[in-house]
Amino acid sequence: MAVEDVTEAHAAAEELRRAALHDPLTGLPNRALLAERLRAALAEDAPDGVTVVFIDLDGFKPVNDTHGHAAGDLLLREVAARLREVVREEDVVARLGGDEFAIVCPGLLEADATGLVERLQAAVARPVRLASGADVRVSASTGTATSSPGDDAERLLDEADHRMYAAKRRRPGARGTGAIKVGA
Repeated sequence: MAVEDVTEAHAAAEELRRAALHDPLTGLPNRALLAERLRAALAEDAPDGVTVVFIDLDGFKPVNDTHGHAAGDLLLREVAARLREVVREEDVVARLGGDEFAIVCPGLLEADATGLVERLQAAVARPVRLASGADVRVSASTGTATSSPGDDAERLLDEADHRMYAAKRRRPGARGTGAIKVGA
């Protein structure tokens, strides 16, 4: 039947779109969807701007090396779930790849970003119980950037990423945070 063929084709197309825009391990949006959502948030021109938080897990590689990739995958899924629990409904949590995540927070005041980062870091730092029964801990280096009128998505993402790596370099082995107001 033609109706069934169209319905099945539509469902298959939707599944392909979802697969192209989401991380298969965590189910979170991927880098492409994050950029799309960030451009949309910036286009809305929220008076308080848009804040982007970059997160890199510290101590992830030893979990993979010691406990195996299945343990690392479990850890990444747990971190993804914890990040989603901390943010607001309108925020977009994405996995960029490896052990890097980013969050787009439309209308988040720059002053409120510090509190969010502290809650995110606390959530990540809680121990994760592996299938083997071992508890592992990681921490998070973070960087934030808050938009100013006229900012574009690429610049905002680059600034948050740069600030995260700057924080990581300043405090090797420790949780770091760096914040910047883009365009300021």
